[in-house]
Amino acid sequence: MRDSFKTILIPVDFSINTEVAIKKALDIIGCDEATVYLLHIAPVRSLSQVADFDKNKEEKLLDGLKESIENGQERITVNTSIERSDSVQETIVKAAKAWRVDLIIVGQKSTHSWFPFLNTVMPVDLAERSGIAVLTVKPGALHCKIRTLVMPVVDDVSKQKVEAVFALSKKFKLKIHLVTFAEGSRAPSEFSKLALLKAFQWVKDTMHCTVEYSVLTGYNKAKAILDYSKKIDADILLVHTNSETKIGGFNRHISNVLPAASRMQVLTMQSDFNSLN
Repeated sequence: MRDSFKTILIPVDFSINTEVAIKKALDIIGCDEATVYLLHIAPVRSLSQVADFDKNKEEKLLDGLKESIENGQERITVNTSIERSDSVQETIVKAAKAWRVDLIIVGQKSTHSWFPFLNTVMPVDLAERSGIAVLTVKPGALHCKIRTLVMPVVDDVSKQKVEAVFALSKKFKLKIHLVTFAEGSRAPSEFSKLALLKAFQWVKDTMHCTVEYSVLTGYNKAKAILDYSKKIDADILLVHTNSETKIGGFNRHISNVLPAASRMQVLTMQSDFNSLN
């Protein structure tokens, strides 16, 4: 069972996005040994962008971030890399796979909720294509600890979600909310109820956490999850790609609609077929 995220990748743009992503990485690492990769991608879509690229300047900025992380953190190793590419997302996927990271943390200030194709990085697609969990954090979460966690349980108890909850429980005193779904006024299926019971029992037996469960209604699972999370003032959501994150047309997802001031964090992972036995 994974008890920590030992290798973390942070895409760096030297803005508040980078600051909040690094802060969350340090919170998650705690006192553990870990390796952090800082990846800066310089776009090369035009000749002017190529001309503006100053590698020496970027390297100095990255070295400054590396020093600030390692200062007083003897158990953390920081590696830096600068890539030139016309596809930020593709470069992140390739780097994450090459470095075999456990977690990608994306700081996201600006969003194009109605036209998500304008976003440089789409966390849902990043998780789907890389197969690696992606934590999306907004500037509003900079100084917020993770305390209240929401985890949907639909078909079965996902091993990947379970490992993520277990790792987070080692660093934070969590209150866990398990949720399943009923379409309209219908009750949840027997399979969903059994999966919910299995997850509830696992949390009670394995972790010293407060745990509650609820049945959400509605045909859009992602919207139901978001509404419920806002209602209970959740700090972090553990969701699978697509059905648990897609909140509307134009490929809009939960991470797209949360404002910059939101302290809600979204941990997205690829749907898997491995379940908790």
